[in-house]
Amino acid sequence: MQTHIISLLVEDNPGVLTRMSGMFTQRGINITSLTVSPCEKEGLSRMTVAIEGSESELEMVRKQLSNLIEVVKVVDLKENEAIIRDLCLLKVHAKDSGARLEVMQLAESYGAKILDAALDSVTLELTEEPKKIDRFVDLMRHFGVKQLFRTGVTAIGISAGGGVEK
Repeated sequence: MQTHIISLLVEDNPGVLTRMSGMFTQRGINITSLTVSPCEKEGLSRMTVAIEGSESELEMVRKQLSNLIEVVKVVDLKENEAIIRDLCLLKVHAKDSGARLEVMQLAESYGAKILDAALDSVTLELTEEPKKIDRFVDLMRHFGVKQLFRTGVTAIGISAGGGVEK
């Protein structure tokens, strides 16, 4: 099993998201991340869907998505052909000044922004590849995670045909 990221250009109509998720549910495929936003063309939206599955499952999903009326374009974004990001907001315990300093140093080494520092916690923001965020969160668990929010994966192709234009 590996993570596959699919970029979809879809009509911006009510119910499109429901039909998409229903198609995945019917096939027993779990969506690990889903983001939807307006895109460069009026009346269309961009969906970025991350799923766990085999190459054959990905091919089946791609074909089924292409058959849905509201879908304009389906592109499988490969890791080496796309910029893939996730946004994480994280609040961790900082019991004393030593812990707060250690959290801030680790945050700096990962490129995380410090959004707020209180006497008992530090709030951080990190926009990065999902695996790097996973590693950062694992490190922060040592201090105790008070709150964790992630936006989900979003991606853009870096080559012609990589899901950017149409």
